Amino acid sequence: MSEPGPQDPAPQDPGPAPAAMTEPSAPSAPLPTENASDESSGDSPERLTHWIVTLLIGLSALMVLFHLQDSSLTNANTGSRYATIESIVDYHSYYIDKSQYRNTIDKFQFGDHLLSSKPPALPTYAAGVYWVYEKLTGKTIVSNEGEVVWLVSLFTGWLAHVVFLIYLYRFCQLLLKRQLAIILCVAAGAFAYLGAAYATALNNHSIGGAMGFVGFYYAFRIRNQLQVRTRHWIFAGLCLGFLPAVDLPSLALSGCVSLYLLSYDWKKTLLLFAPCLLPGLVVQLGLSVLTTGSLMPAYGNAELKTFSGNYFRQIKSGIDALHEPKYVYAFNALIGHHGLFSMTPLFGFSLWEMIRHWKRRDRYLPELAVVTATTLAVIVFYLWRTHNYGGWCVGMRWFVPFMPLLLLYFGLWLDRAKLSRSTWAWVLAAFLVSAFNVQDGLTSPFQFSMWNNWLEGTPNLNRIGPKMNLRRGNKPKKPRAQ
Repeated sequence: MSEPGPQDPAPQDPGPAPAAMTEPSAPSAPLPTENASDESSGDSPERLTHWIVTLLIGLSALMVLFHLQDSSLTNANTGSRYATIESIVDYHSYYIDKSQYRNTIDKFQFGDHLLSSKPPALPTYAAGVYWVYEKLTGKTIVSNEGEVVWLVSLFTGWLAHVVFLIYLYRFCQLLLKRQLAIILCVAAGAFAYLGAAYATALNNHSIGGAMGFVGFYYAFRIRNQLQVRTRHWIFAGLCLGFLPAVDLPSLALSGCVSLYLLSYDWKKTLLLFAPCLLPGLVVQLGLSVLTTGSLMPAYGNAELKTFSGNYFRQIKSGIDALHEPKYVYAFNALIGHHGLFSMTPLFGFSLWEMIRHWKRRDRYLPELAVVTATTLAVIVFYLWRTHNYGGWCVGMRWFVPFMPLLLLYFGLWLDRAKLSRSTWAWVLAAFLVSAFNVQDGLTSPFQFSMWNNWLEGTPNLNRIGPKMNLRRGNKPKKPRAQ
């Protein structure tokens, strides 16, 4: 599949003209696309697809809404972010010394003060949500933690998840011809994508995944000349500029998309796209200077990690003390107890389709290069620099930001595969396994998964959600959320 040449600026298709494709804001009305059928039945298949997809998005939104986090005092990961949120609003500082969440293990020490180890951009935005709540109600997070945590989760994880699903639908409309492929791809994003589990809480993973996906959507429209508007360049730049401030390793996607656009139209990339990257960069660097006096992000500053109370320097056992051989770590991160492909086997179809596209080198090759380079960069980075699988979590949480890109290739596989009974059986089995792990994570994404504990023979280890009493007399350990 080769990229359309200059003499053929837009992919030709027998369907209706692409002029009907408009910028998405919400799936409020069925839109014909360049891939619409040319049958005499009109737009009835697309209209039916629209309403099915709307139902799927609504059900997924309700599913996540029902499981939104409403307490963070015992969760070290989200608690670290709420320490910053509380400190900004109630103590007018990024130092978390006075916060009720200060006992989180995810913290650094700067001089005589404690700082959250989480990047400050997302907690700063969330602090705005808490500030509005406090001004309107007069209540604080100390006296009404449940309401504040739930509200912040709503305007961060939940909101990002809904936006992601809307753009997944729109992206599928641009890429796929089969209506069934569109429906199943959106269903996978709604119920079989681990980001849905993380969307129940304030987190950088699903939010970063949504931001990167939206930015890539607009870049795709630009490069494939699908009713390009100036605002598309701006939206792509803003999303991909703020993305590293939320999830630093996702800088890989921002960089790859920048090259993707630069190789297409370097003038507009420099004039429209590049300046819109700057606000996110300025926010990230400005907050680093404000909190530590250095342009270096806190995670990269080794001096902040040397204090005597650093949990990660003292831990002698458990998952945070693991130092497995890298080949074992890679095995478990990809196809083992935290496996990208074992916990979301739908991505096996994505991998097959990506390999097929590389071999054929046909349409959308530049897009494939972006997805492949981003995925490999993030995987290699985490396999090389980490050792604890992300701590207490369902699946390899650090891989969530690039998972939406893999969903597109699951859709492309569905779009061309011959779906025999045996193929349907494999798809259904993969979907059910993926959805099971999402459901497991909905009770709390920051716990050991059932899949992990089943493989390890410890069914109730570090569980917050439902437990499996598979052994007589088995007494599960009291969980310490992380």
